Amino acid sequence: MRIFCIFKEKLTIRTNIFRMKHFFSILALFILISCSSDDSEDNQDQKTIIQSVLPSLSASSTNIGETITINGQNFNPNIACTIKFNGTNGQITQITSNTISVTVPVGATSGQIELTTNGVTLNVGYITVNGTNRLFAYKQWGTIVELNPVTGAETKTLVYGTGSNYLKDLGYFAPTNEIIAQGVGNTSKLFKVKLTDKTVKEITFAGYDQLIITSTKLYGYKSYEGIIELNPNTGSEIGNLINTGNTSGDYLYGLIYNDATNEIIGEKYGNDKNVNLVNKICKIKLFDNSVIESTYSGYDELIPASNGKLYAYRGLKRIVELNPATGAENKTLKNISDPHISNFTYFPQTNQLIGKKNIYNNGIVTSKFLKLNLTDNSLSENNILKDDYDYLIVTN
Repeated sequence: MRIFCIFKEKLTIRTNIFRMKHFFSILALFILISCSSDDSEDNQDQKTIIQSVLPSLSASSTNIGETITINGQNFNPNIACTIKFNGTNGQITQITSNTISVTVPVGATSGQIELTTNGVTLNVGYITVNGTNRLFAYKQWGTIVELNPVTGAETKTLVYGTGSNYLKDLGYFAPTNEIIAQGVGNTSKLFKVKLTDKTVKEITFAGYDQLIITSTKLYGYKSYEGIIELNPNTGSEIGNLINTGNTSGDYLYGLIYNDATNEIIGEKYGNDKNVNLVNKICKIKLFDNSVIESTYSGYDELIPASNGKLYAYRGLKRIVELNPATGAENKTLKNISDPHISNFTYFPQTNQLIGKKNIYNNGIVTSKFLKLNLTDNSLSENNILKDDYDYLIVTN
């Protein structure tokens, strides 16, 4: 009897062990099946994405800040993905079942567009990025167009009919990727057009003798008073007034921003000790708000360059390079005898000064695209502009 009990007890233990082994085997099989199922779903999602994407892009070339579309089928808006332009992440703005919209990021270069999701990367296609610099022009009474920086031909109309009677002081504001200007009409308005989607805002504000757009901030100039920082979103005044003088001889004009020295630079008529009228260069150092003036030759236009140099144009005489610290002439780049040249700006991508030349014939104006190559100082004026533009604007 005792022997039977011992045998029964051992049999029970073995049975329990077998049952436990069987349980864990079933559990392991369940986990394996579950994991295989999850992996299959992930793989299926990956395959779906891969199979859905076609090498079809909405454009073969594009510009910084523009939005392009990747076309496909069965896209899943709930699955996270990234899109890179030759290694630089783009900003995805929308995913639908058959399209992915993405904004071309700053720093993008020509190359392959890659779509990555769930660890799987696919080359979607090759796209040409036209460069980080774009050229825009303003035609009086409300048209802003983009120009081909090589030929001067219009490539697209950005804005038509701004609502203001006239725009002035147009410039590019990098932090918000906008062209900013001052609308002059019955009321003064801060005009802003976003380059990504062409949306326009016009905000009533105080109005200034000139707007000065720097790489990070917006300023307004008040005649015979000074320069004050403005909120770029609302146009309201912030900060303290930088006093630049309050007499009749203290009017500043032609104000520009020199990024290399972080200064606002302009010209001022002033009197020497013998009360003779002289030209002065006035520099407002924005890091400490100090104002420095010195006598110099005086020019029709000051042209700052992103390479740290400062150029100037004097009508009927020459285009010169200036010492950015003193305003003294370093050298003459080109002698000019034509009185109808204006709108010079620096175009970094080609290292050129770009401007406009007007030719008058029996009251008819023909505008030419003027380019001074700073590498060899060669001047070209072969291409005719569609219109007599009031401003040329370069993005950076």
